[in-house]
Amino acid sequence: MPRLFILRHAKSAPSAHGIPDHDRPLAPRGRRALAAVATEIDSHRGGRPLDVVLCSTATRARQTAAGVLATVASREVRDDSRLYLADVEQLLEVLAELPDDIATALVCGHNPGLHELALTLIGNDAAPAALRQGLPTAGLVVVDLEPAWTSIGPGTATLIAFGPAD
Repeated sequence: MPRLFILRHAKSAPSAHGIPDHDRPLAPRGRRALAAVATEIDSHRGGRPLDVVLCSTATRARQTAAGVLATVASREVRDDSRLYLADVEQLLEVLAELPDDIATALVCGHNPGLHELALTLIGNDAAPAALRQGLPTAGLVVVDLEPAWTSIGPGTATLIAFGPAD
């Protein structure tokens, strides 16, 4: 059963004149949150490296993934421009492309798409109240999929964990 880690990027710096949204870096608060996120991911990966990390090309998402990967091992990291501000349909399409031999994947990106993805996969009724309210920055949702990546869709996941946020 594949395991998916859904990670919203950590807190980013505010919009500044002349800096495009795509290029906004993490705020100091966001960088401080990364150790706790890495610890949480580490506790749910069964001692194995992540098979793949799929990351938005936005600076704040890449910095979030890099901060986590400073502690958590991954076999492969893919920056994917389709994940920048992706909606739930785009996220499902990207995840459905993963081959069956991928046992663990982490997707790092943005709301509202990642929040909608988590609720779609586990079902709104099965989601804890805090997750129904939103997926905060540096929020992590861990789910097990039934049965494979190609079948990913509404109600195909079981919630394993929801935690920390910056």
